[in-house]
Amino acid sequence: MVFVFKTNISNRWQTRRLRKQFEEQLQVSYSSFDLEDCDKVLRIESSFEVTNQVIQLMQENGFSCEELVD
Repeated sequence: MVFVFKTNISNRWQTRRLRKQFEEQLQVSYSSFDLEDCDKVLRIESSFEVTNQVIQLMQENGFSCEELVD
């Protein structure tokens, strides 16, 4: 499954730290940030439903995060 989120991430250092946490804590198989998009889009691939966990982890790290739905 693919999950897409709007965030307020602003630099690559932050993305590296968070991607590591996603992989270690949430069983995420792939994650990427598009910092050039106005919504600073986060894309997550996982075999499990991780929406609430991703939002919680982002907020615990001081970032805003909301799911973008089609």
